Amino acid sequence: MKALESTMQEGLLTEGIEYSIGTSDGKVFNRVVYKGTKSFSGKNMMCFETNKGSQLSINPSYNSFTIEENGQFPMPEDLQPNKTVNIRDINSEISKEMKENG
Repeated sequence: MKALESTMQEGLLTEGIEYSIGTSDGKVFNRVVYKGTKSFSGKNMMCFETNKGSQLSINPSYNSFTIEENGQFPMPEDLQPNKTVNIRDINSEISKEMKENG
C-alpha cells in the first residue's frame, strides 16, 4: 500500500488530466479530472472533479484501474442514439489529426 501512495506522489497521475477510474467494487467513474491528493485520517486520498463540478475522493486501496483519457476514443455518452459509428472513420480522423499536428 505504501508503494502505491509513494508512486502517486511521484507522478503516477498528473494534476489537471482527465481519467476514467475503476474501483474494486466494479464502479467506474468516467472522465474525471485529477486534482491531487489530500490526507484524510493520515491516509492519502486521490481527489478528482467531475465535469459537473462534483468532488470525488478515492481511497487508493480501492483503486482497480486508471485510464488517461485523451479524447481519441468515444465513450457511450458521446454517441447519439441510433447513430452508426464506423471505426474506420474514427481511425481516419485520428490519422488526419496526427498528420496535421506533426
